[in-house]
Amino acid sequence: MKGQIYMLESAIAIMMILVIVIFLFQNPPTPPEYKRVNYKLKAYNALEVLEETGELRDKVMDNNVTFIVDKLNSSLPNFLNFTVVIFNDTTNITTKPSLANESEILSVSYLLAGDLDNYQPRDVRVYIWGYD
Repeated sequence: MKGQIYMLESAIAIMMILVIVIFLFQNPPTPPEYKRVNYKLKAYNALEVLEETGELRDKVMDNNVTFIVDKLNSSLPNFLNFTVVIFNDTTNITTKPSLANESEILSVSYLLAGDLDNYQPRDVRVYIWGYD
């Protein structure tokens, strides 16, 4: 008789543990959105490659946004919309887009200090949208 009671107690304990485990892992936490982070990393890495080749600093000092956009087109997916804006230490140098209709916008910022003899810091910002 004692053996049957022990078996019943252990079966109840196993059922309670199973119910608790199922309840805890029923709704796993949602992972962070890695797609957004990957888009930002791709844009930043593309700017970093341009900086390593020396093309970014020259084009930023010339305010040549079209060259930077053309180079970023090969690094970012085709379905993304993006624009590049160059800022100096006080305001934007190139035209800033009107993105009032967009619900979510990513922004990547890359800071350039300027030339050796001419300190003119520039901030290159890439605005990305359309990644639903």
